[in-house]
Amino acid sequence: MAEEKKEETTSKVDVDEQEKLKNKTAVVNKDEEIKHMTAKELRPMLSNKNSDYVFRLQKELEEQGQMSSEEAAQKVDAHLNEIIIAQHHGQPAGTFYNMSPKLKAAAILKPKEIGPEDIPTWQYVVDSALLYVAIFVGIFGVIGLFQTGKQAYNSQMGILSLVSVGAIIGWFTVKYNDWILPATSDKSKKIPWGRVIVSMLALVVVLFAWLGLLSIPAVQVINPILPGIDNIIVAAAAYGIRWLFRRHYHIRWSTFTRTTSSK
Repeated sequence: MAEEKKEETTSKVDVDEQEKLKNKTAVVNKDEEIKHMTAKELRPMLSNKNSDYVFRLQKELEEQGQMSSEEAAQKVDAHLNEIIIAQHHGQPAGTFYNMSPKLKAAAILKPKEIGPEDIPTWQYVVDSALLYVAIFVGIFGVIGLFQTGKQAYNSQMGILSLVSVGAIIGWFTVKYNDWILPATSDKSKKIPWGRVIVSMLALVVVLFAWLGLLSIPAVQVINPILPGIDNIIVAAAAYGIRWLFRRHYHIRWSTFTRTTSSK
């Protein structure tokens, strides 16, 4: 008897879980459907409360932006998908935006500019690494132009060593500024100086160990010493890639401005 009751309970739990999963899937599918609907399809779906919000938002856009009703309607249309999705989840537009139509209109007309603190850390790391690779390899390239023979060979480093050093310095520059000048007003998140010094020493040890590994004769095939002009070409390529990377991700700051500008 007890086993039958237990089986019934388990069966009921399974049915409930399946029903929850089914409902969740239906909600997700509905949201995806709404995302691809046109403004003409979405406007009739607005609740009375949201219709009023949208109407007042459009009027505010006309007044604040000094635009025609058609232009204001286009601005509103761009937000209808998210308004209907929020409505589908029980949130009216006023609650979803946490703004009155007047404030929302102002936000649409003057959106918040992306600041240096809004750029992900990994993008700063790549940007900084490419910059230091270009600088480091470029310096050795210029030096190599004025040296010849055995003197040039003894004073140069393999290209993989140069790139590694530049990339590591670029990464450390970002981490150092995060530790010392965190992009937050919360000073408690600053790393103690003792930990910074230990981290720097550890980095030096790892760097020298890596350079020692790259200096092994068997590794020279992937770490050749290039002529000065070739190093300059590599440096120019690294800087060009950095330029494309910054343009693609709309990066207008360096790791230094990210930390100092947010203080």
